[in-house]
Order: sequence, then C-alpha cells, then structure tokens
Amino acid sequence: MVFASKSECFKCHTKKDGSKGTGGPESGPPPEKFSEALWEKPRQQLGLQLVGELSGAGWQYVLSDDSRRSFAAFLNCPFSQDQTRQYFSTIKDGTDWKQPEGPNGPIPRKTAWMVAPGGCVCTYRYGRIEVEAFPFPQWMMQMMSTIMPICGFKDPSTWPNSCNLNLYEDGAMSVGWHSDDESLFQGKLVDIRILSLSLGARRKFELRANWPEENERALKSVMLGDGDLMTMEGMTQKHFQHRVPREARRSVGAAVGIKRRIPQAKV
Repeated sequence: MVFASKSECFKCHTKKDGSKGTGGPESGPPPEKFSEALWEKPRQQLGLQLVGELSGAGWQYVLSDDSRRSFAAFLNCPFSQDQTRQYFSTIKDGTDWKQPEGPNGPIPRKTAWMVAPGGCVCTYRYGRIEVEAFPFPQWMMQMMSTIMPICGFKDPSTWPNSCNLNLYEDGAMSVGWHSDDESLFQGKLVDIRILSLSLGARRKFELRANWPEENERALKSVMLGDGDLMTMEGMTQKHFQHRVPREARRSVGAAVGIKRRIPQAKV
C-alpha cells in the first residue's frame, strides 16, 4: 500500500488507521449553489454552445448536467484505419516522452506537454509533477487541420493553444482521478472546453461527481477506441473528476491520449 499525502490508499482505499475508506473524491466542502435547484447559472443565459451543437457530427453525451453546467460527449472514430495508424505512429515516435517522478516513484504513464508557437511556454504543473513545454511540431498542426473542423472549429484562430499527451504502453499504465483544474486554465472558475483524441488500444474513461446529490449515480464511464474523440465542457472540471483506470489485463496494447484545451471566451 502507498499512502503519500492522501488519507487513503489510491488502489485499495485502506486508510492510514487500517480502516476501509470509500475511495470517493477529496473535494472539500461543496461550493455555494447558484440557486436552490441549480449549482451553476444556466448555459442558455450565457450563450454557451456545446461541441455537439457546433459540429452536428453525431456526438453522444454521456454527461449532460444542466444544473452543474457540465457536459461530456464522445464521437466514434471519424477517420479511416490508415489515418489512425499514421496518427498513432507519428505521435508515438515523434514525441519526446517523459516519465516524471512523483512522490511514490515514476508516474504510471509517459507524458508530454506541447504549446502553440508564439503562445504560452509555461511549465505544466499538476501536483508535484512538472513537465516542460515544447512547441507544436508540424504534424500537430496538420492533424488539427483535419480534426478541428470535424469538431465544429473551422477557423484556425479558435483551435487549441496547448496539448497534453499521455502514452499508456500497456494495461498497467493509467492516470488516476483528477480534474484539469490547474491554475493555468482556471477550470474551476470559468467554462473551459477540453477535446481529447484516443489512439491505439481501447481504454475505459470514467467520470465521477465531486459532490453527488442523494440517490445520484455518481460514476459514468465510456470505452474509447482507436480514433474516438471526447469532449468535456462547461464547468466539468469544477464538479467532476476523471481517470483512465488500470486494466485487469496487462497485455492490453499501447494507447495514446491527447488532450487539447480550446480557447473559450470567459463568462
């Protein structure tokens, strides 16, 4: 068992005193609600459009929480098999992967942090992990020219200005429960839009509410395969955590996950 700074083991949820924990999110007290019935101001009052509305490409929403103004959807692979194979090979071989040391040793995945040329060159920090920024390679811009119009963003000025990449070499590699709420993006304070592309082996993606209501089904999951797209929008990073859990079978093949943060007007 590994405890580090958490109150319970992240694997078996045993607490430091030996008792069994719940494994639930450590999110502190719930924030003040917008009204008795709503956690957040309705998106219609803010003019917040979702990717599914912008693209009309058949996105399926696994999370559509108007009260929390939190939304998550996936789109089955819109690319050819040749395209996804090329994407996977290009990204896997063309990225300077890092495996930083966390408080318990190397993190269980390889990672990289890329930013648009001429933009922010900030180091990506989450917890005690730091990853230096690298400018978008040419292949990233070429990929976005194909992917972003599918998501409803035809104007390059609206395309992502940063990208976090994760490489899972087998089923034992994973990323634990977290929110993309780094101070760099203010995800707990304003609406943000995060678009993800999955390549390679099929992996489970899970979401859970930080402060579930009574009788609410807090956990939502979806299997993301080669070439599938995923989006998290609105205040999802404030109200939910997400993860790619470890697989029971280590023999699961390699997978690449790419998260792109799309610039969005503050509301």
